[in-house]
Amino acid sequence: MIPTSSESAKIELRQRSAGTTPENVVIYDSTDEEGEQQDLDRDKKLLNKLDWRIVPWVFCLYFLSVEDRSNVGFAMTMNKDEGHTLMDTAGLTAQQNNIGLGLFYVAYIIFEVPSNLMMAHVNPALWIARIMITWSIVTGCMAAISKPWHFYLLRFLLGVFEAGFWPGITFYNTLWYRPEEISTRIGVTYLAGPASGAVGGLISAGVQLIDTKGGLYGWQWLFLISGIVSLLFGLVTIIYLPSTPEKSTRFLNEDERVRVKQRLESSTQQQQVKSSETVEERNIKRDLKQVLGELKDFKVWLFCVLYFTPVMAATSLGYFLPKIVQQIGTFTSIQVSLMSIPPFVFGMIMVYVITRLSDHYSTRSWFIIGASCVSFVGFCILSFAKPVGARYFGLMVVAGGTYPTVPLSMAWTANSKEDPVSVASATGIVSSVANFGALICTFALYSGWPSDAPRYIGSNMINGAAMLLAAISAAILRIHLSKLNKQIERDGRVGERTYRYIL
Repeated sequence: MIPTSSESAKIELRQRSAGTTPENVVIYDSTDEEGEQQDLDRDKKLLNKLDWRIVPWVFCLYFLSVEDRSNVGFAMTMNKDEGHTLMDTAGLTAQQNNIGLGLFYVAYIIFEVPSNLMMAHVNPALWIARIMITWSIVTGCMAAISKPWHFYLLRFLLGVFEAGFWPGITFYNTLWYRPEEISTRIGVTYLAGPASGAVGGLISAGVQLIDTKGGLYGWQWLFLISGIVSLLFGLVTIIYLPSTPEKSTRFLNEDERVRVKQRLESSTQQQQVKSSETVEERNIKRDLKQVLGELKDFKVWLFCVLYFTPVMAATSLGYFLPKIVQQIGTFTSIQVSLMSIPPFVFGMIMVYVITRLSDHYSTRSWFIIGASCVSFVGFCILSFAKPVGARYFGLMVVAGGTYPTVPLSMAWTANSKEDPVSVASATGIVSSVANFGALICTFALYSGWPSDAPRYIGSNMINGAAMLLAAISAAILRIHLSKLNKQIERDGRVGERTYRYIL
């Protein structure tokens, strides 16, 4: 929503009275159609500048985070014919593998909210860079694993240092974009998830060709390469990623910094905060009290259930898709890596298509319900079909239905809060709780459930049932938010909210 002339005038008056408007910055008051068009053009130009600087870089960072946490799935199958997998060379059993995978999420759950809270008190761009630099060091150290306890320790540390990254990205977006602009950016960023799986399959296939070169196994090369690339991106992030609009003097000129602030203050959700605080001042007040307040919101718990279930299924794909492909038929380790690529690519395509359609029609629930049901059908085909081709087709359907539900659920959570502080708190809570789903699948499903091999019917159907639960949760949320919308239409507000919820 573009500021009207009266809103611009009020913003100018507030800024001048607070002494925050630079004298050489022009405050544009659209008093005629030509002025309004100039404002539209300037806003469009500014938004494009933000998008080209922030969105691609955050996409790359999230791509590397998913790659570094899930490449262990490829490490468990690489050079299997030679007996050079991570499990073979480090003496890991299937159960120990899953314990290590689960320890990542134990640490992630513990440190998720504290990490996100810390971001509100420091330079957010530097905190994101800190997260990345520390996790990349741990990733590189994983090349030294030779005993099960090495694996346990490093996976736990990876969770400690990576905690807060995904909800932190959502929080970071609230510093630059209006709430109604965030969901598209989240969807584009999440494309990096399945993309990393596809590229990871290609990289692991190539790295297997240098197995034992330089005295290192293929999986060791994989961790070293991943760690070094992530470390370089983390260091560049310190310089490249802008911190906040007020402090980004090298990225934005004074006019652009004021305009970003105007856009945030004039957005519908920002108007709900009845104070003259700046975005930065509100963020400083985002503490434990704010988190506890969000825990009392019934909607937050519904979103926790909604997000919990697709994260469980998506995590299963991220870690165990190579294992699933390996058990479908008789394939070499390189074939397994290559055959893991198409499901990730298809999932990535569906993320883009469905999130764009969701924004176009301004609805979340029907797309989540539809994608969840498709995912359930895919799990059924994967479990009960007999031909290899049919089971592989089921895996494609699973990926296409599962992956879009994750960004849609997170976007819906952000859309349902009234200000950036609430958005950051709620998304941190929802993301932290949802990681219990990832913890369950890494501890108990697939390789953690030996008797379920080789078809993994039990693991598949647990994930399928979880996706049905996601559909039910989305339906309940739609009904609940519809009732709140009727109350808003009747009374003019629900609490501090005076505008309709996205359904």
